[in-house]
Amino acid sequence: MREAISKNCFRSFLVGNNKVSVDVLQYVDDTIFFGKASMENVKVVKVILRSFEMVFGLRINFSKSQFGAIGQPEDWCISVAAYLNCALLQLPFCYLGIPIGVNPKRKVVWEPIIRKFKAKLSKWNQRSISMTGRITLINVVLTTLPLFYLSFFRAPSAVINRLSAIQRQFLWGGNREGKKIAWISWSQCCASRDMGGLGIKDIKILNNALLIKWKWMMFHQPDHLWNRI
Repeated sequence: MREAISKNCFRSFLVGNNKVSVDVLQYVDDTIFFGKASMENVKVVKVILRSFEMVFGLRINFSKSQFGAIGQPEDWCISVAAYLNCALLQLPFCYLGIPIGVNPKRKVVWEPIIRKFKAKLSKWNQRSISMTGRITLINVVLTTLPLFYLSFFRAPSAVINRLSAIQRQFLWGGNREGKKIAWISWSQCCASRDMGGLGIKDIKILNNALLIKWKWMMFHQPDHLWNRI
């Protein structure tokens, strides 16, 4: 790909006012080609993939490959996907566990996290777990389930309230038969143990901290591609 770019055979995708060039992104065993939406670029990609197969003796799994374009007619996208012998990428889609092309302010985006919360709770017998055990499970399991989402999206207040309510219900031993008495406020539960709290992580504060960390990283990783974009 680098050679194709150097010979002006492939035109990269330019992002932002600074025209940051993006052509190839790789993560573990995934490879994403970015480029201008043109048939010339598509043909270069197909040549690269075919050359890879011939040189290394490995076959591209086209059943797991997808093609997508922004701002192009659907007929053109369908024809290109057929030319590359892969599926057509539809928005929104999920990549590395993160939904792409969605509005994170919509509660439906967070439904998978809420379902995971409920699935975990259904496996735990609340009556046989001590208060210390419940606090540990909340911090180790329930708080970490939405960690990936919270690192990229600002959670709506309704979602935070829902997740906190599930945590409160589990902490005080609530079940379908009725609610149990909450002996202290939830804000006190989320206070540190040095301040007389239970040390449960507040989801809203955790969300803000994870998002602020990106700003901190911008000052320490100025040359990284994601920062320049």
